[in-house]
Amino acid sequence: MPMSDIKDRVKDILAEECAVDRAALTNEARLDDVGISSVDMVQVIFAIEEEFGISIGDGDIGLEIETVGEVTDAVAKVIADAKAGA
Repeated sequence: MPMSDIKDRVKDILAEECAVDRAALTNEARLDDVGISSVDMVQVIFAIEEEFGISIGDGDIGLEIETVGEVTDAVAKVIADAKAGA
């Protein structure tokens, strides 16, 4: 799956799990500005792990992540690392 498709699917998951308008989820959008809390992110991470068959560790998506783009980049990196290690 191309990275652009992965990033789009992550945005879809964010929209679904957090009841946020998908159009608001630009790469530059700050999570708190679109109404996504750290508590929401726990559910999002579970959904992403299930969708892609990956395990996201504590260091993969940390508290320093503030934007939608940072989330999608972090997930894409985990997937790429998982493929490289497979």
